[in-house]
Amino acid sequence: MCGIVGAVSDSAVDRQTIERMRDRLVHRGPDHAGLWHSADARICLGHRRLSIIDLDVRSNQPMRSHDGRFVVTFNGEIYNYRVVRRHLEKEGVRFRTESDTEVLLETYRRWGASSLDQLSGMFAFALWDGQERRLFCARDRAGEKPFYYAFVNETFVFASEIKGLLDWPGLERHIDYQAMIDFLTFGFVADPKSIWRGVRKLPPAHAMTVELRDDGRTIVNEPERYWALPFVDRSGYATAEEIRATLLRAANEMAIADVPLGTFLSGGVDSSTVTAALSLSGHAVRSFTIGFDVAAYDERRWARQIADRYRTTHVERTVEPSDMVSVIDNLGWHYDEPFNDYSSVPTYCLCREARRSITVALSGDGADELFAGYGKYQRLVRRSELLGMFPVALARAMAEVARRALPEGSQWRRTLAQYGMNAPEMLADMLCIGFPLRLLRQVARGPLAEALRNYDPHRLVEQLLVAAPPGEVGLVNAMRHLDLALTLPGDILTKVDRASMAVSLEVRPLFLHRDVMELAAGIPAGALASHGASKLALKQAVRPWLPDALIDRPKQGFAMPLPKWLGQDSVITTAVREAQSSGPLAELLDMGRVSQLSAAHIQGKRNFTAVLYSAFVLDQWFTRWMPA
Repeated sequence: MCGIVGAVSDSAVDRQTIERMRDRLVHRGPDHAGLWHSADARICLGHRRLSIIDLDVRSNQPMRSHDGRFVVTFNGEIYNYRVVRRHLEKEGVRFRTESDTEVLLETYRRWGASSLDQLSGMFAFALWDGQERRLFCARDRAGEKPFYYAFVNETFVFASEIKGLLDWPGLERHIDYQAMIDFLTFGFVADPKSIWRGVRKLPPAHAMTVELRDDGRTIVNEPERYWALPFVDRSGYATAEEIRATLLRAANEMAIADVPLGTFLSGGVDSSTVTAALSLSGHAVRSFTIGFDVAAYDERRWARQIADRYRTTHVERTVEPSDMVSVIDNLGWHYDEPFNDYSSVPTYCLCREARRSITVALSGDGADELFAGYGKYQRLVRRSELLGMFPVALARAMAEVARRALPEGSQWRRTLAQYGMNAPEMLADMLCIGFPLRLLRQVARGPLAEALRNYDPHRLVEQLLVAAPPGEVGLVNAMRHLDLALTLPGDILTKVDRASMAVSLEVRPLFLHRDVMELAAGIPAGALASHGASKLALKQAVRPWLPDALIDRPKQGFAMPLPKWLGQDSVITTAVREAQSSGPLAELLDMGRVSQLSAAHIQGKRNFTAVLYSAFVLDQWFTRWMPA
């Protein structure tokens, strides 16, 4: 795993500027700092390396092809690089290193943009073709690795993190208030937006090109999708045996590394499956678990069962309220943008603990999205069943009664209200984990209120549903599509990438292996979720690997007891109170109203965890990233 930066310009690029941008990302690659500058000085690529495969200095980056035509700066891993390498060697290609980076270079030489079809892995890279005078940029299928870019004064600049762009002269920090609305509702800034108007993200499964024309102009072409995963029910879908076999092959392929490797083991089905697959594919396993002194959130006893069954070298650590205070400011620097998923705190603590003894960890991220593991999938099945029993008008009337009768902040009020919505509205509302849109419209002030007059975050969901209309693919498959396109890259994978890279740890999500994703996409919705259970196909497949009691227990999720901690007079509730009278947060939100919600939460009357944490995160972000 690494950090990448670079620039393509109509004039000479200053090397020292690129070096400063590159070294902002030292945490992503502490092992080597590299720079390549073209002869005419108009292209400059930088790289920070975390050495994983082929530790020899010959594999440092930016890497040039043997003939000097191609230069690449690459973040990620190509899992099937050995297979691709053997194919190229049969065609006469000779390699100088044992790295996947050189395979990437030669794969692009052989297939050009179509090379992405050959690659199984996680990646973000920029590859310069000196003959065509073109920069080719690409991001992996699921969006595991980040790629930010901007076009400033005829110069295209890019980096693995926004902070890597901030040293570029002329890059102005103007807030994109639509992106801020995304954060306050979804909990993150959705692709392709960023919190800054002039900075964009290359979406998952997209590639783009930047050209240097003969007349000196820099032409930035629009990103284009190179891959899609259609969620449609297929006849003859994968059996339990095929699911297990695919997981074993993927685990074996993803275990390639020249450094110590292990697994994250929470004690749930997903991480336990990953640990089992890695062990059963013939690898000794080191496993790492985070626990809490609050029983409802602690899964350590389940993790120990798996560690004992597969005889892993097992490490545990407990996260306490003091840990949040100690790491929250550090995480604010690593995430760059406002980010509301507070499981980033235990994720960071887990990564920090694991990094003491390993450099690569396999994780269970992506299983819930692909195999319909969240409780919302059960609610969608119930919605489909209820529509067959009750007229739409009656469902809407019941939803309106719930909205009027039940108090704000009640989960029952929100759940019942969703049954009265049309399908796109319901799906969008389920994805809004921060401020409910109705509440946000009430508390918004200044430029945020103005932006809300012209922007509804539900539109983003409606646009994504064009590729998976609920009426055609069903509610469960429509939500799987939304989770893969929106929630996974914006929330889960951002959380894991920043938390792991903060301690220079590479994390490889087993369920996001290309073969596993394509297998899961063809499983019918009815085989994935029922009104009383979720993740049915995966659970059935891994029963030979895991204890029945672990598979059949209620889902906990990897979270920390923040609702309980916020019920005390915590650092977060104190910060919210202090922000209510002045400062940038008070110019955007009615902090008096937010303080009322905080008081109700502390008194135990309602659960406003997401709202309070959103306000806290945004206040901290302003303090760190907004120029005085």
